[in-house]
Amino acid sequence: MATTYTQPHAQGPREDYPLIIGQGHYVDDLKPPAGRPAVLYAAFARSIYAHAVIEQINLDSVRSLEGVFAAHTGEELVQDKPALDVMPMKDLKKSPRKAMAIGRVRYVGDPLAVILADTRYGAQDASDALEVDYSPLPTVVDPEEALLPEAPLLYEELGTNQAYSASAHYGDIESAFTQAEHTISLRLVNQRLAPSSIEPRACMIDFDPQTGELQAWVSSQSVYRMRDLLAQYLGLDRKQVHVHNANVGGAFGVKNGSLGEELVIAQLAMRYGRPIKWIEGRTENLQAQAQGRGQISYVEAAFQNNGRLLGLKVRSIAEIGAYLTTITAMIPLRSATFLCGPYTVQAVESHIVGVYNNKATSTAYRGAGRPEAAYILERVMDRISQELQLDPVEVRRRNLLAPDVFPYKTPTGVTYDSGNYQLALDKALALADYDGWRVKQQARRATPTQASKLIGIGLATFIELSGDAINPPPGAPREAATVRIQHDGTILVQSGTAHNGQGHFTIFAQIAANILSVPLDAVEVRMNDSALPAFSVGTFSSRITQVSGSAVELAAQAVREKALHVAAHLLEVAPDDLVIEEGQVKVRGVPSRALPLAELARMVEEQPTLIAHEEPNPVNNVAIEGLAAWRDFAPAGASYASGTHIAVVEVERETGITDILSYIAVDDCGKILNHELVEAQLHGGLAQGIGQALNEEVIYDREGQLLSSTFMDYAMPTAEQLPNFITDMVESPSPTNPLGAKGAGEAGCVGGPPAIVNAILDALTPFGVKELDMPLTPERVWQAIHSER
Repeated sequence: MATTYTQPHAQGPREDYPLIIGQGHYVDDLKPPAGRPAVLYAAFARSIYAHAVIEQINLDSVRSLEGVFAAHTGEELVQDKPALDVMPMKDLKKSPRKAMAIGRVRYVGDPLAVILADTRYGAQDASDALEVDYSPLPTVVDPEEALLPEAPLLYEELGTNQAYSASAHYGDIESAFTQAEHTISLRLVNQRLAPSSIEPRACMIDFDPQTGELQAWVSSQSVYRMRDLLAQYLGLDRKQVHVHNANVGGAFGVKNGSLGEELVIAQLAMRYGRPIKWIEGRTENLQAQAQGRGQISYVEAAFQNNGRLLGLKVRSIAEIGAYLTTITAMIPLRSATFLCGPYTVQAVESHIVGVYNNKATSTAYRGAGRPEAAYILERVMDRISQELQLDPVEVRRRNLLAPDVFPYKTPTGVTYDSGNYQLALDKALALADYDGWRVKQQARRATPTQASKLIGIGLATFIELSGDAINPPPGAPREAATVRIQHDGTILVQSGTAHNGQGHFTIFAQIAANILSVPLDAVEVRMNDSALPAFSVGTFSSRITQVSGSAVELAAQAVREKALHVAAHLLEVAPDDLVIEEGQVKVRGVPSRALPLAELARMVEEQPTLIAHEEPNPVNNVAIEGLAAWRDFAPAGASYASGTHIAVVEVERETGITDILSYIAVDDCGKILNHELVEAQLHGGLAQGIGQALNEEVIYDREGQLLSSTFMDYAMPTAEQLPNFITDMVESPSPTNPLGAKGAGEAGCVGGPPAIVNAILDALTPFGVKELDMPLTPERVWQAIHSER
């Protein structure tokens, strides 16, 4: 059951309208297919301790409850099942992690039993009533304390809480520091964040014993990855596993795989031959969903009297949490490669330590390594301006790469495909009226009666990786799509993409409509289904338009060429003498000689010899017949978006409350195909970036108890706190893909936090405040003002 949206509505993205009027279908809205038994509901009983031995789980205490169908411990279900996948990494100390806890729990929320019941609330009530005997163990929450010799160990067999240590040296760092005229040192914190999508994790999984097929509806970023995970875990052939996405209420990186619950639900669906639903609750999500960021960095910067940055030494401590997911260890390593940002830096030294502690695991969250690197660089740039008493704009301008250096290879080995960083800075300064705000700031500071509200101006200039940096290995499928001209003249686009709300249905329809010269509403787009003749590794890293969209582009071009060749044969003209306009193939200059696309498609169906057949596609080995084409694509390299963000804030001296007076974002997303979709992505990312700067933080006490377990305690930004963003674009087309596109989805999370923090610290300059850790809550700002006072 692929998701399909055909008609655009109100001139906006076609996928928006059904959601706005309440016609969207999320996993919780779905019912089992006709003829299947009634659905069972699952709830996981989770540990109330951050670290403890499980002495006994009394399943009899819930099995007798009304409506309970079954109850199982992790030991019963997953002892003999494969451990969760972890990406290989040199010298990584890992302890195999099963889908549920066995014998010991290591964070509050660790799943130790699962209950099936006739209703969702019956299952939840039963899980709350489960009797569990624990023997509590010492906990360690602070990642720096976890590295001390006397720290409690999460895994005694490893002999340490250090999961890995990775060092890298790029360029001659000692020379950079020797020739430097100044150095500064900073301690910077990227706090833990809860991704908090509107829809928590969810799945409905059904196994039919008669056919041996497993159907899974998930809230996921990759239907193909989920298919492969389920097949491997359950010992099924991939052909037996069919994965669908329903509507997905946000994902932000953490729904790209599975932490285990979906695998357990699938195992139970096979055991009982019944469809089973699991819908994660909000507190459960805040406890047990993977979290983002969680990194402490000690930074030394070497620079000259003119503000030129020479070198960086960065030592980072990254919180892993209680266990490793597939990419947990990799995320902090990405930060090191992006430490040059948009600047000319001679040398970088990086040392990263990954640390186990008694918290939920960490994984990719919108930005995934780029926000941490940008925050380090942009705080360094502002500190250089303070030390030298230079304007922060001037410091950045003196360090930015020139527009004629691209493609540019950084000392860390990253190649930037294209860019114009100076132009983005100039545009942002003009839109912000930067000089005007500086005048207002000085006037405010000079007038005692107005000094109760302090003005601050902050900048961030940054780069943002998007797309795939590495081609798939030989034999592995590449991003792929099928485009078909149907016998009614409409166009069918089938993509392997998993849609999470970004506008893929709209942009794919736009790409195909432009190439085949048909109205947008004549294009039907299907995705979210692993059975389609298509493929995608997933929706992440701001990659879909440039990678999946390029596959659609190539397939649409191939279909166009096929249509022209068939029409050339039938009309007895050369293909170069033909054009496609208004749903017809016409002879140039002779509009009366034309064949509708619909007629061509019907003729090809009736006379298959009119067209050369393609080889079966490599994903599901299905032949592409008719007036259609399958095309796959892998980019020549990653693309690098960039931007300049400027924030103007007002800080109330007596309360510490910060108001954002103005926020300007000028971004380079390569060739822009749809301004509305790009702007929507920028706004969403900025909301999350500003949330990190001002509000959001996952907080545990020293015993590992989660203190931010509801939205009363985990404070996301409200609409009232967000300004009307002013946005503009610079277009530096990427040479890595035929569309020239770059990603836009994560820019706000990269540029937002340093721009806001720099602005607030700029406002607090009269008080001598040079550093504050995010989030810059009113209490934290107020304390900084009054402690310095």
